[in-house]
Amino acid sequence: MRAIDSGQLKEGMRVARAIYDDAGRVLLNEGVVLNSRYIKRLNKLGLPFIYVEDELLGPIEVEDVINDQLKIQTAKALKNTVKSARVHKDLDLRPISDMVNKILDELKGAPDILVQLMDLRNVNTYFYDHSVGVSVLSILTGRNLGLDDLKLKVLGMGAILHDIGKSLSLGPEHTEYGFEILRKNKSINIMVAHVAYQHHERYDGTGYPRKLSGKEIHFYAAIVGLANYYDSLVTNIDVQERLYPYQALESIVAQSEQAFHPEIVKAFCRNIAPYPVGTAVRLNNGAVGVVIAVPKDYTTRPVIKLITDEIGTVLEDFPEISLLEEKTLVINEIITEKERQKITRHL
Repeated sequence: MRAIDSGQLKEGMRVARAIYDDAGRVLLNEGVVLNSRYIKRLNKLGLPFIYVEDELLGPIEVEDVINDQLKIQTAKALKNTVKSARVHKDLDLRPISDMVNKILDELKGAPDILVQLMDLRNVNTYFYDHSVGVSVLSILTGRNLGLDDLKLKVLGMGAILHDIGKSLSLGPEHTEYGFEILRKNKSINIMVAHVAYQHHERYDGTGYPRKLSGKEIHFYAAIVGLANYYDSLVTNIDVQERLYPYQALESIVAQSEQAFHPEIVKAFCRNIAPYPVGTAVRLNNGAVGVVIAVPKDYTTRPVIKLITDEIGTVLEDFPEISLLEEKTLVINEIITEKERQKITRHL
């Protein structure tokens, strides 16, 4: 399985993960073979990429952090809440609370899960899907930091509602609007409102709206701010602006102790596979392969199925190697889809 930019889709490719429309209905099921009509429909939907099966290496299994239906249900609940925020002073946040509880329950059953899949997001649902993604990333980070269930619930609520102020304004003042909307709601912990208020503050005081720094920033807001930053980088609708996970992680690590709390950076990075399953890579010896497994505690040392040897000769049996065992080998770069097709075009 690999992610293909929508502009590079070709007839005959097989869908590896179900694709949903704006209403959460299945548009194309897993296993469907793409034709010109399907490709046109996908382009109209505005998806930056889709997952297709790897015709060369066969199925590669990868576990998602939470299931698609839970994501869709949570995004719908958030959409309804945001609509209410525009017209009602008192928000009913029980549907959101129920969804966060379900996310917490699902994550409890996956203590060693790694974030390996990028969500398929179109323009019309991006805001809601982004908030769900930030909530999941924040909860995983909080768990790594040792937060108990009650604290994780508050963190998850703050994360999923961090941009509620955008129901009134898309500008920097959305943080203040969000705080005002949430602080009046007696059904939630006041810390949820402070997450909305502070998630754009930065560790070194360069953020907004109040230029808080260090311990002045609530710990939950610092977690959500980092999760928000990462998710925005790797799921950008604009293909030219979107980063690979390893690039986003490099950006975060480079800003540790500057924009981001160093303890939170370490905990966050433990959640993410920098080279997710299905990523085509070139090693430092020149060999090309595809990541097929990522060890939880050694995320930069994945298992790779080789496509070519060191001099570029395509291999017949696609042997597997573990970078944990091959100590001298490292990943040099990611291979683009165009390069990958060039390598394998004669097979």
